[in-house]
Amino acid sequence: MTPKNLLVTGGAGFIGRTMIRGMLDDGHTITSVDNFKIGGREHIPEDLRGHVEWLEGDTRDPALLTKLMKGRDAVVHLAAPSSFLMYEEDPVDGASVTVHGFLNVLEAMRSADVGKLVYASTSAVYEGNPVPYTEDMELRPPDLKALSKKWNEEVARQYTERYGLIALGLRPFSVYGHDEFSKGGYANVISLFAWAVLNGATPLLWGDGSQTRDFIYVEDAGRAFRTALEADLPTQEFNVGTGVETSFSDVLSMIGEEAGRPVEPEFVDVPITIYARRLWADVTRATGVLGFRHEIDVREGVRRVVAAARRAQESGQWPALKDAQLYFESLPAS
Repeated sequence: MTPKNLLVTGGAGFIGRTMIRGMLDDGHTITSVDNFKIGGREHIPEDLRGHVEWLEGDTRDPALLTKLMKGRDAVVHLAAPSSFLMYEEDPVDGASVTVHGFLNVLEAMRSADVGKLVYASTSAVYEGNPVPYTEDMELRPPDLKALSKKWNEEVARQYTERYGLIALGLRPFSVYGHDEFSKGGYANVISLFAWAVLNGATPLLWGDGSQTRDFIYVEDAGRAFRTALEADLPTQEFNVGTGVETSFSDVLSMIGEEAGRPVEPEFVDVPITIYARRLWADVTRATGVLGFRHEIDVREGVRRVVAAARRAQESGQWPALKDAQLYFESLPAS
């Protein structure tokens, strides 16, 4: 593995922090630019602070990207609102960051002759298709987040055809993990359930609990980006999942086992109009072409999330997050 001089956008985020820790282990030199909108600088782990150049900025600032792009070997682009709900709350800003910011990154790369991009798309581009989702499906995005990310994929391919840029797009499925405290109500449902249960609140289960997700642990997701960075492959997209779907009811049962007590949820109507009943990745291309396979199954992942939440409680480092699951109450009416 040849060490690279990397620019990472959105590196202070949930996936970014874990990914960067692995990249440092790989020997890379990293500058991260982030707007610190979710959580702030205080969520950068101590072991990363002195080993990465952490800059505050916005990918919609072309002058900043032009300056930061000089001398880079590759770019890893994560900067965009991470949750469908963020786009519901502020559609204009969500789409602007995702679309305008991505185009600025591509233009700055073209001007600086940086030839490799690894970027985060989303599994939401598949919604409306039958599961399991395969990368060659026709895409008809049902919402602004998915549409913006699909546009990213299309313009990345255009820059490949016109300018020779290599762009590997990763479509993460339901990413969760031990370090989601900074996301609050935007966190994965596994964390929301765990925080509620450990704080003595009744978890709210949308619908009947039979809906499924392909849950992938954050360390595995971060490793997928590192694998793509090292891969000598042409422009294409890859699913980042486990190939296993797990129901919300099963997740709650696992959390109850880890908490040492039975969990009785409160069933509520699904409060949003656009809602996926099932998310499930076909990982054939990821394993066969990219060479990525997950290592942490959902049972072990739930154990880690619950253990981390317990440590946070005991240390007093984080406030009780039992009400984080109520974030949807502040959403604009559908």
